[in-house]
Amino acid sequence: MAFNLDRLVSSASVSRLGRRKSHSVSFADTSWGKRGFASALDQFGIVSITDPGGRILHVNDEFIRLSGYSRDELIGRTHAILNSSHHPKTFWAEAYRTLAGGKTWRAQVRNRGKSGRAYWVDALIVPLNSRNGLKGFLSVQRDITEVVALRAESEERASILQTIVESFPGGITAFDKDHNVVLCNRRQRELMHYPDELFANGQPTAEDLYRVEANRGEYGPGDAEEHVRKQLDIASRAIPQTIERRRPNGTYLETRYIPLAHGGFVTTQLDITGRKLDQETIGRLVHHDALTGLPNRSLFLDRMRSSIAGRGQELLALHCLNLDNLKLVNESLGDLAGDELLKRTAQRLSRLLGDSDTAARLGGDDFAVIQAAPKSINDVEAMAKRIISMLSESIGLDGRDITIGTSVGVAVAPTDGTHAVELIRNADAALRRTKSLARGTYGFFEPSMHERLRQRLRMEMEMREALASNAFELHYQPIVNTKTLKIVGCEALIRWRHPERGLVPASEFIPIAEECGIIGQIGDWVLKTACAEASRWPDDVWIAVNISAAQFSGPSLVDKVLAVSKGLPLSQLVLEITETLLMKNRDIAAATLDRLKKLGVRFAIDDFGTGFSSLSYLQSFPFDKIKIDRSFVSNIANQKRSATLRRSIIQLGYNLGMTSVAEGVESKQQLDLLRAEGCVEAQGFLFSPAVPSAKIRELFASPL
Repeated sequence: MAFNLDRLVSSASVSRLGRRKSHSVSFADTSWGKRGFASALDQFGIVSITDPGGRILHVNDEFIRLSGYSRDELIGRTHAILNSSHHPKTFWAEAYRTLAGGKTWRAQVRNRGKSGRAYWVDALIVPLNSRNGLKGFLSVQRDITEVVALRAESEERASILQTIVESFPGGITAFDKDHNVVLCNRRQRELMHYPDELFANGQPTAEDLYRVEANRGEYGPGDAEEHVRKQLDIASRAIPQTIERRRPNGTYLETRYIPLAHGGFVTTQLDITGRKLDQETIGRLVHHDALTGLPNRSLFLDRMRSSIAGRGQELLALHCLNLDNLKLVNESLGDLAGDELLKRTAQRLSRLLGDSDTAARLGGDDFAVIQAAPKSINDVEAMAKRIISMLSESIGLDGRDITIGTSVGVAVAPTDGTHAVELIRNADAALRRTKSLARGTYGFFEPSMHERLRQRLRMEMEMREALASNAFELHYQPIVNTKTLKIVGCEALIRWRHPERGLVPASEFIPIAEECGIIGQIGDWVLKTACAEASRWPDDVWIAVNISAAQFSGPSLVDKVLAVSKGLPLSQLVLEITETLLMKNRDIAAATLDRLKKLGVRFAIDDFGTGFSSLSYLQSFPFDKIKIDRSFVSNIANQKRSATLRRSIIQLGYNLGMTSVAEGVESKQQLDLLRAEGCVEAQGFLFSPAVPSAKIRELFASPL
């Protein structure tokens, strides 16, 4: 065995056991050997007998097999030949004291065989005494190498499991089939504030935990025992479940129930308060204007439709208003002053509203008010006058009194329309007519205003001619990496070379093209022309093309892309898609995007946060990029609310594996802040306006 009898022999007090002789000793010459004493013991496992000095007199065949030494190599030697140096000196000192006292010593010992292989034995050493005193020692051992290895493996697994459990950010509790707690990590105890005495007398049961929680009001008001029974019923269903609930302290908890194969279950609990707050923030971002906090266009349209649907026989008035002098304020006092005026305007409008009315910011300096159930046209007029009067009052700003004023266009349902879009169109027509006549006044919609429609018809004819005569042209605005300032892509933007009006921007004719139904043809021309141009660009520069709803609803967009992208790797094509487009036909859009995605085409969601239900589309469609609307970039350093929402978009994109692209970057300060917030790409006048194809190729060759 592995205890070092050489050391025992060398100690001063070992004389009581006898000193080692230099000559060999034959076990057959002893009285034990003659009587066959050792042979009788061989059947009990690994056996050895030593003299009082620890020299081996006898070993059985099993001892020889396990150690790897021959009998001749062992006889006359001490068990130190098997010493593995694993055990400390105190281990052998204890062995000596026990055996010197005439007592039996037992321990698990790590030995090393002749080959160097380590093995473990469960060793029992008994002093052999006769009338004449100590005759030697008997050692009976059992090979426990596999047992020790399994125990070490089990301990390692337990250690790993404990590390994982304690590293989990939430609480974990495991229950056996009888609902006894077999594991409860520290975070769970902290999260649920379990008292120490709950675990003082062993592990509690699920019922014990639920009762503590119920008595503290975790499951709301009512009978605590009834809550306990409900929780036990949930736990007993043996199906995976996830439950979210609001705790009495106002935080939110997510509990997952995970059944185990042989009975019992595991629960994990996470504090999801932060997630809930983020959802509320994003929810407001989707439906509210970032600057003023008023409903944005999407929420405004929802409320318009609801108000019209619930109108019955009552009137409903829509007031569209445009601030008269905001552009002048921006130019003279700066955008910060203009933003402050917009916020003050929103506050004043909100004070005018009745309980069922709604004010919204539609974008820029355009606002709208839904006046629900006015009793007469006189009430509608009175509201328009109050709006003009309120917004004509001066506003103190940086020590100055600023007066902006507004004009109001009014459409009344059902006379001027019975649909939201129709009422908005007519109220807007009234507003434009009113502003053309005199600012700071209001006007009602009149059918004669449909002259504007005839003008649009003329523009439609001119656009069809432009499409046939190739009068449209594409300009390209660079998109750069915010860190390297290297151009990584370009957005294709259509322009109209009008024979009388000159170069017409898309904002002036695309809405009309959408209304008159030729937007699909124009979109196909843009896609074809942009791909042809991009095929001549560097391989690491991609092209972004806006896709219209008409291109989705018409002939296969996939076939069009394949037809026009000859010479351009599809991985260099990014299609920009708005949320409104996806609303038209969600299923068709999903199938089309999936097919294009498999071909290598990438997608960007455009103007994120300004449309409908943005989050659901991010989850359902394979977007690669998320474009941050310029409204979240303007006055970037001074709008805390806008900054919070912008950072939320960037972080949301990062978490979903999408590249964030900021639009409308016009200053180095904006770029620096966007870069610091983690925005990856940007476009805007800071880098370059949209330029013709020849100019964009020059930009590729020279740094921005």
